[in-house]
This record gives sequence, C-alpha cells and structure tokens, in this order.
Amino acid sequence: MMPEAKGIKYDECEMALFRAKLSYHATIDERMASQNSNLTSISEAQARILKVWEIQMQGTKDLTGKNEGRSASDKRAMAQYEWRYTALENVATQTTGKG
Repeated sequence: MMPEAKGIKYDECEMALFRAKLSYHATIDERMASQNSNLTSISEAQARILKVWEIQMQGTKDLTGKNEGRSASDKRAMAQYEWRYTALENVATQTTGKG
C-alpha cells in the first residue's frame, strides 16, 4: 500500500535525506574506529554533505512554504547532494568489501 492511498504526502527529497542519514549513522562508528584513513575521510566528507544538504533542505522549505512543491532547480540541487553522498557510500563499501 502506497502512502498516498491514505492521503499522506511525502517529499522525495526529504526521504532521500532521511535514508542517507540512516546509512551514515549505521556506519559512522565502525568507519571512524577503523585504521583506514580513506574510510575516515569518506565519513567526514559524508558528514559535511549531510550538513549542507540539511541546511539547503530547510532553506528551500522555509522559502517555498509547506503547501507548495519544490522548484525544479531545488530538486536538481537535492539530487546532486544525494548523488554525491551515494557515490562516496559506494566507494566506502568497495573499500571495506561490504555491500
């Protein structure tokens, strides 16, 4: 059953940020504790991406209001943050052999 069936609407950009945060918090302790400097650097870069992504998300939400959708340029910007985070996650999983 899709959430929309009950009249619940969700923002795909917010869901992408939520999934990225879950992924980050599930792996950060292990990666920071590892002796692998690449994983540590990746985790730090992901943290910066998440921070900027969240600030951008809040800024666009404040500007557009709750009832209006995001503009196409805002959606493209959010997709770029998602792509950057996912690309780093793919590198990290290749580095650890997990995934």
